[in-house]
Amino acid sequence: MRKKEFTPSKSRGFTLIELLIVIAIIALLLVAVVVVINPGKIISKSRDSSRLSDTTSLVSALNLYLADGKEFTSVIAGTIYTSQTGTLKVDGTGWLPINFGLISSGSPISRLPKDPTNNASYYYRFAGSPTAKTYEVDTKFEYSPDYTDRMLNTNDGGSDDAWYEVGTDLTLIP
Repeated sequence: MRKKEFTPSKSRGFTLIELLIVIAIIALLLVAVVVVINPGKIISKSRDSSRLSDTTSLVSALNLYLADGKEFTSVIAGTIYTSQTGTLKVDGTGWLPINFGLISSGSPISRLPKDPTNNASYYYRFAGSPTAKTYEVDTKFEYSPDYTDRMLNTNDGGSDDAWYEVGTDLTLIP
């Protein structure tokens, strides 16, 4: 019996050049998808949604506080309180010096909100008038195409187009 000699057969695999071309095409498609999806924009929109939700919750808590007959006794007129300083406690020792635990039905929020970024550009601010029992809560939005209309003076009634202003007296923070 004779042994067969080894004869190289034509392989049906891919060449290195073909593999590199496929990898390059996949990389281009991935770049195009990332550019179209723009994860930075999606994250900014998410933070803005949190800001809107936080200010709505804070305004609701403040309205309940005032409706329960409480006064802003620990709020100093003309002072702007920001989420950049202090804790998130709702007992009057947090960044907002109002004890929400005094509300007869209990505190409507478990902690004070803090801006998702909470840096020099993005934070929450509050000012109140103890005598008039009025207040203003402000925040800035990052992704302007979705929220610019909310920040305009004609739409939120405030005094600053760069801030989204809500409350009972939108002139407390100049």
